[in-house]
Amino acid sequence: MMFGTPNGTKPVLLAVLLSVFLATAARTAQEAVVTWGADLSAQDKAKVVRLMGIQPSKEPLRELLVTNTEEHALLGETVPSSYLGTKALSSAYVRPLQPGSGLQVSTHNITWVSRRMFAQALITGGVRDAQVIVAAPVPVSGTAALTGIFKAFEVAIDQELPEQAKRIAGEELYVTKKVGESIGHEKASQLMEKLKEEVVRRNLTDKVEITQLIYRIEAELGIKLSDADREKLADLMARIKQLNLQLDDIEMQLHQVSDRVDRQLSTESGLKGTVRTWLQRLLDLLARLLDQFLSFVAGARSDSRS
Repeated sequence: MMFGTPNGTKPVLLAVLLSVFLATAARTAQEAVVTWGADLSAQDKAKVVRLMGIQPSKEPLRELLVTNTEEHALLGETVPSSYLGTKALSSAYVRPLQPGSGLQVSTHNITWVSRRMFAQALITGGVRDAQVIVAAPVPVSGTAALTGIFKAFEVAIDQELPEQAKRIAGEELYVTKKVGESIGHEKASQLMEKLKEEVVRRNLTDKVEITQLIYRIEAELGIKLSDADREKLADLMARIKQLNLQLDDIEMQLHQVSDRVDRQLSTESGLKGTVRTWLQRLLDLLARLLDQFLSFVAGARSDSRS
């Protein structure tokens, strides 16, 4: 029996397609979210907008505030108050991408957290497949910025991330920073990345085994840690392992993030990021419309044969 569309069903089909298009467009229009530091002045905010390279008045964008109180509430158990400060100045732009796209991270005025360090912490916290831009009007450490990123991502995907994972992500950045004070932030970032991947790959949960791994990586990187730093790292890695991260997922999320181009991208990401934003939105919209149309046709064909 040949599948056909009776004349009476054409208006219905067109109406359904139109509603699908409008609904998809509406979701697409709301999927980008920015969290502004609540203590930004108007001048500060204008500077952050320029650094991010976004156009809040011209692109679909949901805007929220993140406060210093929220930062302390989320990260206060794992990050000392002195590192969270008393004001919320850092802001975050988050736009979900298609599954498999990985993380695209750029930072502006973040003093010691590199893009790759941020991406590693975001993976720990549960963020996946997203464009993330972090900026502040003046140089800041970057730890508190995690709160804004997590808040924006949760609103963008309409789903909460595990609280424990977010707190451990904050601890990960803090411990990396503390270790970096003695061996340098670049070495600390390399150490953290190697250690985390090995713990996940080898499924290590015993602190003695993790400590032995730390000694081995120290030798590979030509560094020497204090006993206190080894203890911090072993404790952190034992908690990270409880999150059941997958090595393939970590590698896929990081494939677009490279510290070697940090400085170049921090100055060039503005205009290029805006162009990529609109192009990706259009491609995402067309892909979703095609998927839903094919699903509708397949369902209609099934109904006609029943």
